Amino acid sequence: MAEHQHDRIEEESGRGKLILTVIVVLAIAVAVVGWLWSQQSEPTPQPVDIPVAVEAAEPEPEPEVVDEPEPMPTVELDAEPVAEPEPEIELPALGESTPEVLGYLETAEQSVEPLRSEQLVRDATVFVDNLRNGVVIRDKAIIEGPQSRFRVLEQNGKIYVDPRSFDRYNTVVDWFVSLDTAVLVQGLDRYQPLVKQALGEIGYPDAEPEAVLVEAIDMLLATPSVGTVIELNDDKVMYRYADPALESLPDAQKQMLRMGPDNIRRVKLKLESLKAELLAAQ
Repeated sequence: MAEHQHDRIEEESGRGKLILTVIVVLAIAVAVVGWLWSQQSEPTPQPVDIPVAVEAAEPEPEPEVVDEPEPMPTVELDAEPVAEPEPEIELPALGESTPEVLGYLETAEQSVEPLRSEQLVRDATVFVDNLRNGVVIRDKAIIEGPQSRFRVLEQNGKIYVDPRSFDRYNTVVDWFVSLDTAVLVQGLDRYQPLVKQALGEIGYPDAEPEAVLVEAIDMLLATPSVGTVIELNDDKVMYRYADPALESLPDAQKQMLRMGPDNIRRVKLKLESLKAELLAAQ
């Protein structure tokens, strides 16, 4: 069993770091403004004495004097205070929004260390839009990916993915699953106007950010489960999956496979949680 490395595979596998950036668009904000209904009871009406007409011709005997009960005091209930609506959040311009988004995450005690994009909202939006179609684009990377090289093994004349290659993604997967789902969904609502503007720039002015994100999540969740033994073909340009069913998958799902079965399982669990939170918030 000999260890074999291929130069071109590093370039292709480097795209795998983009897969997890789907989460970042969730960091694009929110806050729900609530209000209270007020109610106030009507005051109890005061009793009114009605005069009785008396005929002058024949005086009636003196009626028995009966003390009328004291009227119940009118109690006016205090109205519940009406909460003033929270002032609308003033968002920065789309091109200057990255510090605002990073500040939101840091204030919510979320790690932003892996994030590298200077146009976080724009890049994340473009990336997610492509991701929902199964496409992975290199120039919109917004997180730092694995630094070590992709490894393969040769055995009995066949080439396999070296399981050590899966470990390259452990750090970024740890970060991904550590992010607070509620904070991310609130972030999407908070910065939704910026995301809609970014979608408009790429030709989707009427698209809803939540719907676009759910489609991207569904694309990743559809990645098939595989074991650790994955055979490759070497066509001298780049490695390809020997199994035609795997090689025919969308690029986004093929890149997911590079993270290994354990990391895929952890990422899918987080994505399912995010999807459920998104749908519940709609």
